[in-house]
Amino acid sequence: MGAKLLEDSSTPLYQQVANDLKTTIENGIYRVGQKIPPEPELSQLYSVSRITVRKAIELLVEDGLLSKRQGKGTFVRQSEPSRKIRDDRSSKVMGFSESCRANGVVPGAVLLSRAVEPVPEEERPFFGPDVEQVISIDRVRTADGQPLMVESNLFAAPGLEFLENAPLDDSSLFDIIAEKTDRHAVRGSAQSLNIMLADERLAKLLNVPIGEPLFYLLGHYHDQFGKPLYVGKQFIIGSRYTFTM
Repeated sequence: MGAKLLEDSSTPLYQQVANDLKTTIENGIYRVGQKIPPEPELSQLYSVSRITVRKAIELLVEDGLLSKRQGKGTFVRQSEPSRKIRDDRSSKVMGFSESCRANGVVPGAVLLSRAVEPVPEEERPFFGPDVEQVISIDRVRTADGQPLMVESNLFAAPGLEFLENAPLDDSSLFDIIAEKTDRHAVRGSAQSLNIMLADERLAKLLNVPIGEPLFYLLGHYHDQFGKPLYVGKQFIIGSRYTFTM
């Protein structure tokens, strides 16, 4: 505990303090129900102001890792265990909702934005000359009510125009498309999986600290007829998800 903070980092000092405190809790240095040091001691330990420490603690209280008890101090909070979701892509492309249901978890979705727009220049080779417009859909996906993934998808508009008005909160895009067209993404589609760190926007949407490790899954998916279906970008909390490819 008391990791050296980086003054020239793009991550604010309070976030760095919060990240280090979170690590100490996850490593069992402070256990559930245990009191953490008071603000003056933490301020001295991290060589930052008490305002910075207070902001870091407030962040962890909002995240549910700490709780304040009037007149007694700040304590590590008992949290609900998070079930890890296994996305098995060894034989087919599983949608998020299907993966959740296979793991006994209730899937959900919150629509962030939806728009019809021209095919981005960098995606023209994938969509080809017959697709001039895409339907852009951004959502936060939840598991048992907790945010787990931010997805940003571009669907080939021809034949999928119904997505412009379909109800997309707490629904599966895979299911909607299959019911309307009988099309589905195939496993042979190009997919790449990388690790990235949550920026301010993703951290806020996923309710995680800035710098939290995320899976970044990029896929260019064709349907079973060989036609371009969609380009999908998914930003997933790494500690709660695993892939079988």
